[in-house]
Amino acid sequence: MKLSNVMKGTRLKVKRANSHIDALIRDTAVLPRDLYEVTNGPHYSNFLLAKPDSFALAFRPKEPIPEHFGAIMGDAVNNLREALDYWINAAVRCVGPARKLHFPFVGTGENLVASRHYVAIEKAFPDAAKFIAKDIDPRRDANLPLWAVTGLSNDNKHNDFLPIVSIATVGVERASSMGVYISDGTFGGDSESPFVMIASKSPIAAQKDLKVSAQIAFQKGTVFEYEPVIPTLANMSKVVSQTLDALEKFIAPYCK
Repeated sequence: MKLSNVMKGTRLKVKRANSHIDALIRDTAVLPRDLYEVTNGPHYSNFLLAKPDSFALAFRPKEPIPEHFGAIMGDAVNNLREALDYWINAAVRCVGPARKLHFPFVGTGENLVASRHYVAIEKAFPDAAKFIAKDIDPRRDANLPLWAVTGLSNDNKHNDFLPIVSIATVGVERASSMGVYISDGTFGGDSESPFVMIASKSPIAAQKDLKVSAQIAFQKGTVFEYEPVIPTLANMSKVVSQTLDALEKFIAPYCK
């Protein structure tokens, strides 16, 4: 197998992961309008009231916003994980028959060379197994950003891969009520619950094209607990790309 054929598919997986990271950047900078609405009208200051007693400019989620971002995060992580699996399977075809293999990872305190995925690679391509163990070292305690592609991928498979999402800003350039004016007001809150930005006894005049941005962080109990999602995933992608650079140099002499 030619070197270009070994590397083409795995690099494409990283490219796809980066496109998902770009989608996270885009959707957090300007939250898609189908996920929320900003209402401006009668408001109940107390849910026990029979009729509205005030007016409010308020944010309300229309769709599960964490699920929206969680799906994109999962796609990014899965592509990074698949890039490494793709590489080992393509690399083995340079020296022998095709095998169904997985790139080896182990958690803290575990023995890489005793893991079943490593043993399978060692049988199919001993030199590759040795290179991975010595030069890549995909153990959690030795190479966390690389190991995280399998750790977060497992979280995603367990259906609990949801970020913490907060509405960072709802930018109100201008609003007025009862002769009081607001200019360049900024409001934020929980993405999963409605929240009031401005309340008044009189109707509120405000522009209709409000821009909403969001911040996303990893949940408690995940590999990167409470860390911001986008820079963390971007660094993981960078580390995977650097790993593929090293793996490409290793496999080049074995390719015809």
